[in-house]
Amino acid sequence: MSLIEQQREYGAFLDKLPLNSRHWTLFSVCAVAFAFDFMDFQIMALVAPSIAKEWQLTSQTLGLVLSATAVGMLLGSYLFGIFADAIGRRVGFQITVGIFAIFSGLCALAQSVLQLAGLRFVTGLGIGGFVPIDTALMSEYMPAGRRGQMLALWALFFPVGGLLAAGAGMWIVPNYGWRALFLLGVLPAIMIFFVRRLIPESPRYLLQRQRIKEARESMSWIAKGQPLPTPTTAPHVDVPAKPTSRISILTLFASGYRARTVMITSVWFFWSFSFFGVLLWLPTLLVQLRGVPGTKVFTYIVGFQLAGIAGRILASFLIDQIGRVMVIFIYGVAAMIALIIFGHQTIYMDLVIYGYIFSFFSDGGLSAIAPYTPELYPTRARATGVGWATGAGRIASILAPLAVGMLVPSGLSTVFWVLASGYLLAAIAVIIFRVETKKLFLEEASMET
Repeated sequence: MSLIEQQREYGAFLDKLPLNSRHWTLFSVCAVAFAFDFMDFQIMALVAPSIAKEWQLTSQTLGLVLSATAVGMLLGSYLFGIFADAIGRRVGFQITVGIFAIFSGLCALAQSVLQLAGLRFVTGLGIGGFVPIDTALMSEYMPAGRRGQMLALWALFFPVGGLLAAGAGMWIVPNYGWRALFLLGVLPAIMIFFVRRLIPESPRYLLQRQRIKEARESMSWIAKGQPLPTPTTAPHVDVPAKPTSRISILTLFASGYRARTVMITSVWFFWSFSFFGVLLWLPTLLVQLRGVPGTKVFTYIVGFQLAGIAGRILASFLIDQIGRVMVIFIYGVAAMIALIIFGHQTIYMDLVIYGYIFSFFSDGGLSAIAPYTPELYPTRARATGVGWATGAGRIASILAPLAVGMLVPSGLSTVFWVLASGYLLAAIAVIIFRVETKKLFLEEASMET
């Protein structure tokens, strides 16, 4: 039996497993770490108004500081995606969490804009690098019938992290200042202990690297006592694997995957441009241009994140029913419409109503995009593919706060019309290519087309 045939047989075994407590253990570790990942990112947006006031920053300078994290996230997405396909998901998980936890805490010591921007850049390396690793690990363990729903629920912890940051900020910033909120960012370091103690390396990754014995041990762990397949093949010995990071990059642009790469890269770029353009500037815009008191902004953001969580919960039920493509399309169009309406509001309650409707669809759509992305690529290039796609999102998240900073003098109407167009373009991209992966075995979903 060839390695490819063995991958398919083992992959089918993993995809047919019933959801058990080991799947939920993996989910819990990956989801909590993902919440912490976004919490560290959201902290910067929440302290931005306080820093701008204390250091007397212009909107353009503040935009540069906000973009520093995104630049680091961009490089982290590319570098650690390749790293995870070459060295392993488990090692990459620990390294990236360590980076964003330590350097988020160090931001509390920054004495200048330059120092803060530098520290946020390194923090971004860890934040951006963590996402493709966590996504690959989740997708390679979850059974086919529940993979979409489980990854959609995992993606729900993205706004949960924002909610944690906003909730902590409501109490910490008024009482202890913005530096104390950065210290909260050290908390994710505890996740390194949990992944080392609880989670083995992905069996699909191990099999791809020809580490058959370890792959079977990992499968035995997730199968929780179910008998493993016994293919008629050579003895189960570990074979030194050749580096594949270079191959993983080329796979993305091979004829069978090129269209998928164009499609998912476009979706991530346009959606992220709009999403981060709103998210990073929303607290500042509410305070400076809509006259919302600073203390009230934290309450607003809590509700904003809760609305996003509600949108993700609905998406998690729809994704395996109507499919990834239709969820992304419907949510994208709805987010565009809601954002345009939101941009024309001046009364606080109207800002709440339309802002929360926008958050429902904007955040919710990411719960379809996140599980969809790893399904498009084979194991040898899965983390690289996710890193490449989310890297396009990082480029957009760099450009978005800069663009908003330049557009603010033209008025909020212009800002929100520009940002709303991103959701429409993402919806158009996914509906044109229409590559559906709903309920397919992972090896089947990631086959060349």
